[in-house]
Amino acid sequence: MATRWIFGNQLCHELPIVKEADKEHDVFLMIEAESRSTWQHYHKQKLVLIFSAMRHFAAELEDKGYRVDYREADSFEDAWKAHANEFEPEKVFYTLHMDYRMTQAMKKWEKSLSGIDVEVLDARPLFLLTAEEIKGELKGDGPWKMDPFYRRMRKRLDVLIEDEDPVGGKWSFDQDNRKSAKSDTTFTTARSFRPDDITKEVMEKVEKQFKDNPGEIKPFRWAVTRKEALQALNQFIKERLETFGTYQDAMLQGDDFMSHSLLSSSINIGLLTPMEVVRKAEQAYLDGEVPLNSAEGFIRQIIGWREFIRGVYLKKMPDYGDVNKFNHQRDLPSFFWDAETDMNCMHESIRPVVEHAYNHHIQRLMVIGNYATLFGLSPQQTADWFNEMYIDAHDWVVLPNVLGMALYADGGVLSTKPYVASGKYINKMSNYCGSCKYNVKHQTEEDACPFNALYWHFLDRHADTLSNNHRMGLVYKQWQKRDPDVKRAILEKAERVLKE
Repeated sequence: MATRWIFGNQLCHELPIVKEADKEHDVFLMIEAESRSTWQHYHKQKLVLIFSAMRHFAAELEDKGYRVDYREADSFEDAWKAHANEFEPEKVFYTLHMDYRMTQAMKKWEKSLSGIDVEVLDARPLFLLTAEEIKGELKGDGPWKMDPFYRRMRKRLDVLIEDEDPVGGKWSFDQDNRKSAKSDTTFTTARSFRPDDITKEVMEKVEKQFKDNPGEIKPFRWAVTRKEALQALNQFIKERLETFGTYQDAMLQGDDFMSHSLLSSSINIGLLTPMEVVRKAEQAYLDGEVPLNSAEGFIRQIIGWREFIRGVYLKKMPDYGDVNKFNHQRDLPSFFWDAETDMNCMHESIRPVVEHAYNHHIQRLMVIGNYATLFGLSPQQTADWFNEMYIDAHDWVVLPNVLGMALYADGGVLSTKPYVASGKYINKMSNYCGSCKYNVKHQTEEDACPFNALYWHFLDRHADTLSNNHRMGLVYKQWQKRDPDVKRAILEKAERVLKE
């Protein structure tokens, strides 16, 4: 008898752990462990997604004729002991984990075994490369740049390549993907899914056992099966990818999803594989259904950023979790959990997280990440918040994206400069500022947008570190040329904002 242990972020029928299973001699083990669910204070919808998707996956395995031992328990340890006593496995298979803490927990568990062999199986196709391959792609200790990695991946996977060259003559069409959306711009509504009986049962469990966790539990809209995830993918490709590229950096008040795919939660738990998503987007371009800037921009997020940040995580953990380049120590304000703030851009960026456990990448990077950097919030608290509150968050995703990309807390391991901006950028890319109590055009007045003074305050206090950065030289020259009295007034305004 062999046990094949499947975890909540490995729900893929194409994994070796499933494809190589023997119906006569193997049993699948799946565990809803309450202790794992309390490692962090997870958003209620994130718990519903994982538990419901696990239960649906177990039912699918049973429908295919496999034996499944599905357990709800206080801990993995308790469930494992009960499983081992009942089934007496001689061997255990499980799929390689990406998250460092889970990897360490499994190593500790393995050492506790006696007389049971353990085999760790490949995580592909959850990822495009093996763990060793991705670490080999990132030479040395960094810093690394995503663009050359992305180009190598395009060639390696033969994606949007023609005679060894990129289709369209450019590797990236990012410059074409920065258009703001006017208030009357409309987008096709993203596919959502009504909770079935299994999901409703899970929602009742979460409301009962995790009633103090953050976030709203309804409406729950997420795909919890591969069938649903494929429906969401197909609808995105056919009806929404066309406008994704042009408006992927735009923000509109009241439109939480715009043309974003909303597929990351499905990809990150295995309901979809990254390569099938990439191929569908590529084929849509080849068939003339979507423009190249949309297809390339979407594909770059998957075979570029997703795989790249996974490599950074694998190369840099466990020390990476403690990086804090600027020694920022401020606690997160309470509105991060309820969106009750009079800064409209922050309200409009956090409200969808509370309601849906989701917002899109520009809200994450250029509003919330920008705020955290300029206000000097603790990088570790900020990363914890992202890990807890987002439907698609996993440690390997969050730490490089938040600590590296959004906060520059790693000092430039994966980003060449801090992604900080004044209110001018937010006003350019959104319609948030028009209905905000703060004036985006003011810097030192009572009603001035807080981002404006804080932007210059951040640059001023970190000039020794950042003024020699080749991508920031121009902005530091602008600051140096300012009238001393104006500079003093801006810095004093920023200090008042920080105290308030």
